Amino acid sequence: MKSPYLKDSRLADIIGAIQVMGVYPWASRKAEDWLKSLGKPLSASDWASIFKQHPEMFRLTSNGWVSLRWRHGYFRTFDPKWGRDLTESEQTSLTPEQQENLTHKPLTSDQIGVLINTGLNLHARAIAHTRDKNFQAFFLPIKYPITKV
Repeated sequence: MKSPYLKDSRLADIIGAIQVMGVYPWASRKAEDWLKSLGKPLSASDWASIFKQHPEMFRLTSNGWVSLRWRHGYFRTFDPKWGRDLTESEQTSLTPEQQENLTHKPLTSDQIGVLINTGLNLHARAIAHTRDKNFQAFFLPIKYPITKV
């Protein structure tokens, strides 16, 4: 199976999505709504297909909501209206409706860098794997020619 990282411009799409989704005030949006912030993808016809092909980075729910996996790992303590994490006492003083509006906090620039480096490493590994397979396909028949017995 060919790695999705080998698709033309896929790495650019992944890095762009990580940067925007990492700092966006709300952790999750519908897949089609990310188009407004990310623009048209270069490596696929829509963002949903990219998100589906990269579960190592993105979490796509059955009802179409998408987030970065790392952000989804945090508790819902971030108030996008105020742009900050709320303390426990602030959270308990919220109405149920206000608590529902909390989201997972944005990533730091260091965390975004880690995800970008992960994407770069996965891309490099996919290229190396393809080179190894091509090398073996070319040189193994020369080293071990098929002979008639």
